[in-house]
Amino acid sequence: MVHPQIPQIDPLKTKLTTFAARVAALALAAMPAAAQACDQCMGGKDPTIRPAVNGAIFFMLGLVAMMASGVGLFMRYLAKRAKAQPEPHVELLRMITMPEGPNHV
Repeated sequence: MVHPQIPQIDPLKTKLTTFAARVAALALAAMPAAAQACDQCMGGKDPTIRPAVNGAIFFMLGLVAMMASGVGLFMRYLAKRAKAQPEPHVELLRMITMPEGPNHV
């Protein structure tokens, strides 16, 4: 028995999707010319474009690194804040609102 709100998985549909994905992967593997890089990325004839492309790549990598380090630093801040002792006024407020004591369950 299955709950009526849980959709059933159709095995034929799953097999067709898997088959289509495999055919698409084989088709892409059979056409290596479609996966070649553009002339500029492979060292084009214009020597001034290479430093610009390298600069753009490193700029984008720098943005990703800054975002990742920002998320990491924010997580570190939250972890340190969770371990810190509460302020004295917060502790006093807990004692006033729980007359039985903070450890009373």
